[in-house]
Amino acid sequence: MTISTHHPIAGKTKRNDERPPTEVVDESPSAAALRQRAGAPSAAAADQQVTFTASVHHHVTAFITWTSQPPCRSDVSSSVIGYRLRYGPAAPAAPVTELELDSNVAAIDGLHASTEYWYQLQHVLDDGTHSPWTEKQLLQT
Repeated sequence: MTISTHHPIAGKTKRNDERPPTEVVDESPSAAALRQRAGAPSAAAADQQVTFTASVHHHVTAFITWTSQPPCRSDVSSSVIGYRLRYGPAAPAAPVTELELDSNVAAIDGLHASTEYWYQLQHVLDDGTHSPWTEKQLLQT
């Protein structure tokens, strides 16, 4: 980095008549290479304004729990060995995600804030069958 000035700095005087006083110029090899690649700006490019935008998305983790026994199951000979949970955004034609779980707790990660989701549950039984899907439950993040 070169500092051009007409005032003494640390007991020394530096002078560069090609630049106005107190101009700070980055003379690092990478800065010189960028100037060389960029070339001189055209008159049209000098008049253009560039607008940068950014958005911040907060992601939400939802924890869902349910009873370990399926509702309305008459035969008690089968045991619950797992669960299937499916969910998706309430928006039409949104993708559906399905999870297979060993416990009656699910952590759904990566949800968007201020969005409505639905979910349904099935109990998986040791005899190879499963309960019907529950009614859709709504979840607001």
